Amino acid sequence: METSYISAFPGIGTTRIFVGNDGNVYEAIGGSRAWRNNNPGNLEDGKFARDNGAIGSDGRFAIFPDTATGFNAMVNLLSTNAYQKLTVEGTINRYAPPSENKVENYLQSIERQTGFPRSTPMNNLSKDNLLQLAKAIAKHEGNIPGKKRLVPKNETYVWVTVGDDKVRPEHEVLDGKIRTWYDTPRPKEEYGCRCHAESVK
Repeated sequence: METSYISAFPGIGTTRIFVGNDGNVYEAIGGSRAWRNNNPGNLEDGKFARDNGAIGSDGRFAIFPDTATGFNAMVNLLSTNAYQKLTVEGTINRYAPPSENKVENYLQSIERQTGFPRSTPMNNLSKDNLLQLAKAIAKHEGNIPGKKRLVPKNETYVWVTVGDDKVRPEHEVLDGKIRTWYDTPRPKEEYGCRCHAESVK
């Protein structure tokens, strides 16, 4: 049976840690942020992402259990009224605002990949068309694969808190402790946790 992931959170540096239903822990290394998060459209974490299968957060963007779930969340987002009332051009301006993106380059990329003119009403697109659009968005966002590995049971890290009075008491006692990724709790696994892991020196 293929392993599925039940929780995910940032590891050391830019890595991501995934906890499998088989009891093992896995680490995603390298690649793009979108790939490490199984989030091809870089959907931000929040209620929508969680309702659509997200199992964690990297602090801003949602982490999904697999890429298929990430794409499904994208299609569901593009199917909402907020997007369905727009054109493809309006969708890209909303999805990738000019304050953070070169929208004209983005639109040209989408038109080239999908063949959909920017003036196309979103409510004219079928589910298959929306998936095609989602995949074009993902390609433009830069979904570059890295590597995933099984974390050895004896591999350790140091638990580090932010050191203020808002740290959870059960986390405060772990500050500076050397732990394995198989020990629970784990930093950032619980929603809202601001602790992090550092390499053992």
